[in-house]
Formats: sequence, structure tokens, C-alpha cells
Amino acid sequence: MKLNDPFGRLEKKHQAAYQMMREAMQRGGIDTIQAAQDVIARSKNRTFKFLAVVLAVLLLALAVFPRFMTAIACLALIIIVWAVNSMINGRRYVQRYIDEELREDAQDQDSSLSG
Repeated sequence: MKLNDPFGRLEKKHQAAYQMMREAMQRGGIDTIQAAQDVIARSKNRTFKFLAVVLAVLLLALAVFPRFMTAIACLALIIIVWAVNSMINGRRYVQRYIDEELREDAQDQDSSLSG
């Protein structure tokens, strides 16, 4: 039993999210390690662009409504944590996909060619 997830809820949630991502990657034709690494890079770029736009909007809101600085700062912090956490989990899922699916396929192909 894990102290930070005693009933396995988080593990089940992560497993379900990985399965969804895995199926999407397969439907999308991501079948090489390089293609999967490109997905990670594009995801990182999209996350930083999203954060730049959101922070620009929040700074504009701060300029228009300076009285709500605390609420705007809290909202900015929540959005930053959410976006970075999503990016990290996405990267973890894609890396797992590479390790479990693509490396196995590459090893199977190598063994069938050499055997």
C-alpha cells in the first residue's frame, strides 16, 4: 500500500489517461520513437504559447482591475500549475508509450531481422 495513494485512485486515473493517450497516438499513426519525441516537443511548445497568452490576458486584466490583484495572481498561479502539471503528465505518458510500445516493436523487428 502506498501512503500517498492508499486506495490506488491516482494510479487508476493515470492508467486510464495513459490508455486514452495511447489509443490516440496509435490512431494518429505515431509509430516511431522520433514521431513520439516530436509530440513531446510540440506539446511543450503549445504549453508555453498557451501560458504566454494567458499571462498576457491576466496582466491586461490586472491593468484594468488593479483592485483584484490578489484574485488575478491566484488565478495565474492555478493556471500555471495546471498547465505545467498537464505537460509533465503528457510527457510521462508519451515516454511510457515509447518505452512500452515503440521500443518493444523495434526490438521485435531487430530480432526478426537477425534471426
